[in-house]
Amino acid sequence: MRVRLLGRVELRCEQGRPVALAGARRRAVLALLASELNDHVTVERLLDTVWEGAPPPTARAALHGHVSAVRRSLGEGLTLLTRAQGYVLVGDPELVDAEHFQRLTAAAEETADAVRAAALLREALDLWDGPALTDSGSLTLTATTGRRLDTARTHAVERLADRLLSLGRGAEALDDLRAVVTADPRREPAAALLARCLRQAGDGRPAAPVSIPAPVPAPVPAPVPASGPAAGPGDALPRPGTALVGRADDLRRLDDAACRADGRPVLVTGVAGAGKSSLVLHWAHAGADRFPDGRIHLDLRGFGEEEPLTPAAALALLLTRLGVPPAEVPEDRARAGALLRRLTEGRLLLIVLDGARSAEQVEPLLPGAPEPVVVVTSRSRLTDLVVREAAIPLPVGGLPEDEAVDLLGRIAGPERVAADPAAARRLAALCDGLPLALRVAGARLASRPAWSLDDLVHEMSDRTTGLAALATGGTLGIAAALGRTVRALPAEARRLFTLSGLHPGGTLDSAAAAALAGVPRARARELLAELDAAHLVQEASPGRFRGDRLAGLYAAELAAELPAHDRAEATRRLLDHAVDAAAAALERLTTAVPTQCLSARAFETADQALELARGLVTGLARQLTERPGPDRVADGGPERILDRLSRTLAEACRGPATGPAPTEPPHGHTHTAPEGAEGADPGECALMDRLLADLLRTTPVVRRTEPPGAGPAPAPAVPADARAPGPRPGPRPG
Repeated sequence: MRVRLLGRVELRCEQGRPVALAGARRRAVLALLASELNDHVTVERLLDTVWEGAPPPTARAALHGHVSAVRRSLGEGLTLLTRAQGYVLVGDPELVDAEHFQRLTAAAEETADAVRAAALLREALDLWDGPALTDSGSLTLTATTGRRLDTARTHAVERLADRLLSLGRGAEALDDLRAVVTADPRREPAAALLARCLRQAGDGRPAAPVSIPAPVPAPVPAPVPASGPAAGPGDALPRPGTALVGRADDLRRLDDAACRADGRPVLVTGVAGAGKSSLVLHWAHAGADRFPDGRIHLDLRGFGEEEPLTPAAALALLLTRLGVPPAEVPEDRARAGALLRRLTEGRLLLIVLDGARSAEQVEPLLPGAPEPVVVVTSRSRLTDLVVREAAIPLPVGGLPEDEAVDLLGRIAGPERVAADPAAARRLAALCDGLPLALRVAGARLASRPAWSLDDLVHEMSDRTTGLAALATGGTLGIAAALGRTVRALPAEARRLFTLSGLHPGGTLDSAAAAALAGVPRARARELLAELDAAHLVQEASPGRFRGDRLAGLYAAELAAELPAHDRAEATRRLLDHAVDAAAAALERLTTAVPTQCLSARAFETADQALELARGLVTGLARQLTERPGPDRVADGGPERILDRLSRTLAEACRGPATGPAPTEPPHGHTHTAPEGAEGADPGECALMDRLLADLLRTTPVVRRTEPPGAGPAPAPAVPADARAPGPRPGPRPG
């Protein structure tokens, strides 16, 4: 096990493969402990470094979790010990590249043999892969330890050049010296050594422009040659991580948006698990030649387990990626923004702002010049960014069926998919076509060769186990990803999403949402818009919202964790809304058979009305009637509501309502009949159609079991004020 600090912070196994260490703060913990290898690091210093001098009250508990995660990731050779009020990372110095570098340079200083010294210094410099502590997760650490290590590297380059000059091999130092002088043209020792090496190498270029560089306002990284990007802060782009499957149309849309952006950000949004970051990184790697001045990636941590980057911290980190030494980043936001615009103006750069939480987090990072291309990914629609910055929105959803099945086959095995293509298509649908869900499902099948696709289809089809089938035991499962999205919501929107798990239908309007949450309808409409912005529901038609299957399963899981009383009261409000909405529509029917209103479930007799009523309410009532104790609603519970709806539907079948004129329906429903219309109001018909489509979609009708000719079942006793308006139904027609 080895730790890399001289470049990107990484933990690597003996075979050289990186070991996953999720989260910027965990990287910061590892980087600080490794940079102080075998030395005691206090808890206070860790808190100050990891939380940039402002640890929240919960930081100590969070630090304990991060330390535990680092400890579990360590393998042979490195041990993380707890010591009084702190920790010590114990291990051989050669297992941490920064420690190894310092030992090699110290040995080079101690030897009088120029050949041996040059070899040691070359070995030390070969350990580097970019600026020290790149993406360490802590600006504080980068500005202190990182700057110290970078300075040590510069000294090593200068010492190597001096030794090589003494051996008559100055030409071997040219590349390293040019990189140092390019990064800091004001460093005179390196510039003088470069001039000497050029002369010794017989290069005919004049030395004066190198040894006396013109002053510049701030360090600017050199343009990247057209032949390919160079490593360093101007081209810090992580690999996509997984091979991209499909998405040809999305890649073309991204290409087109980048070509016409003209300084506007391109906004790639979608639900958790849709593969937004993989799509953008694949596109960025494939189009390297379009950005000769470099490609920069910045994780804004908007929906991770870590706290999101503040706009100020994100701007400072972006400037360091552009080559500004951390100590020279302006503290004033206005000056930092001006420096960003100066460094990016006229440069063909790609800036990927990954995982944005809000428009306010992104706006300070926009260069404003037409040349740089900025691509933002987010689980939020970031509508404010579209309004204020004219961002180009590119929503990304699930994969089409053929691409989803292809991805499943690549992981689970193409022969298994070919053996049962119908089950593969069903499994792809159960995963909502989301790449993350498909990869998890495929991984489960790949690790269980005895399973058939139908086995997993059966498990995922069960509402009680569907999400558990897509868990990984870590942070990559669908429930974990959705959980991070939900936790980012404001409290009221989070509550409505949770309560939506009690609704059995496929769509939810503002009236039903208002009933569930017990809020005014206008407020419910605002909360639904917040859920839509987070891609937890989608506005399928104006005012009608539909959630994906996996999001619905997660909402149901959250609802099951609510206190019994809260579940019961929310369900009662929803039942009351269903009855009131049906009554408001049916009371004004003028036809004996409401076929216009109940086009999907027309009936001609009171028996059929009663049968329909029982089916309409069974699904909602079951969750109360089958629960004892506090989950039972008082005042008759579902039986009272069932009786109200049964009577209302039965009366509608007998003929026009003869009761009093209807009052304004609840939750803001209005019924406006078109001029000259006769019979049922079209608005009421549409309302009832939607009601039935929602509530009957997953609720089978309960058939009557009595033989033909038998009288109707006795209705439960109901308080007079709870019954629907109009006459009570007479005997069942013979």
